[in-house]
Amino acid sequence: MKQWIDGEKLIKNGLGYAYITSTDYTKWEFSNYSINDTNSILGNTLVPFYKNLSDTGYVLYNDQPPTELPKSSKGHTKGVVLTDLNGGFWLIHSVPHFPQLGANYTFSSSGVIKGQSFFCISLDLKNLNKVGIQLQYNEPQIYASHVPDILKSKISQIEAAVSGVTVTQPPWFNQIPITSKSGIRFISFAKSKKFGKDLYEDWVAPALQSNLLVETWPNGAGKLPSNCSKPFKVYNVETVSMKVTNTTFSNTQDHSKWAVSQNLNWICIGDINRMEHQKVRGGGTVCLNNEMLSTNYRDCVVAIEKCHN
Repeated sequence: MKQWIDGEKLIKNGLGYAYITSTDYTKWEFSNYSINDTNSILGNTLVPFYKNLSDTGYVLYNDQPPTELPKSSKGHTKGVVLTDLNGGFWLIHSVPHFPQLGANYTFSSSGVIKGQSFFCISLDLKNLNKVGIQLQYNEPQIYASHVPDILKSKISQIEAAVSGVTVTQPPWFNQIPITSKSGIRFISFAKSKKFGKDLYEDWVAPALQSNLLVETWPNGAGKLPSNCSKPFKVYNVETVSMKVTNTTFSNTQDHSKWAVSQNLNWICIGDINRMEHQKVRGGGTVCLNNEMLSTNYRDCVVAIEKCHN
C-alpha cells in the first residue's frame, strides 16, 4: 500500500502529470493515464467519495469551491479528508474547483492550463483527528462534508472543524507531527489568518533550520520577494523544469505550492502562496524529510529570484 503520493500536473501536457510514491521515490514517473481519467492516481484515490458509502466520512474544502462563491475570510487552502473505520487519507492540492461534486470523478477544467500540485498521505484515525486540529487553524471553506455517527467519536476534531470550530486564542499557528499508516513521519504546519506573517520566511524556514526554495503562485498584487535578511533565507523559484517530459515553465504558469530545502532533505507541499494578502489568511504545508524526494524537487529548480536585501 502506498503511504504517500506526490504529483505535479504539467503545463504543456495539460492533462498529463508526473508522480512519485512512497514505494518508488527515486525519480519522477510520467503517468500513462490522463489526470482526468478515473484510473489516474487522483481518480483512484477519490473512488470512495464517488461511491457515496454511508460509513465513509469526508471533508472537501477549497478556497475556490466548485459549488459556491469564494470567501476571502476563509483560509487559502484546498484539500480532501476521507476515512472509514479503517483509516483513510489527507489529500492536499492546489486545484481550483476540485474535487467536483456529482456521480463520477472528473478533473477541474480550471486546473488544466496551469501547473498544479497534489500530496496524499494514508493515515489512521488518530492521525486524521490531528488533521482536524489543523483545519481549525486554517478555517477552510468547506463545501461538502459527511461525518457518520460511527466515526464522530473517533474523529471528533474533524467533526468540530466541520461544525465551524476555529482557534480563538494565540498562538495563531500550530506545528504537529503526523505519521502515516506505515510509520513515515511528517510535520504539519497550519496557520490562522491571525498569524499575520508569511508562512515560509517567518515560520517554516526557521522551524526546519533551513534555507528554502519556494514555488508558489506569484501573479497579482503583493507578491513577496525573496528574503535574505533573516537567519534562514527564502528564495522564490522563478523557473521549473520537469526532465521526465522535457518541460520547462515559469512560476507565472505554475499554480503549485511547494518548498524544498536548499541544502537539507526537507520537502514541503502546501496550499498557500507567498503574497502579502495571504499573511492574513489561513493555510499551511506538510513537510517530509526524504533525501531522494527533496533531490528530485531541487533538480526541478532552474532559476530563483535573487535577494535584494
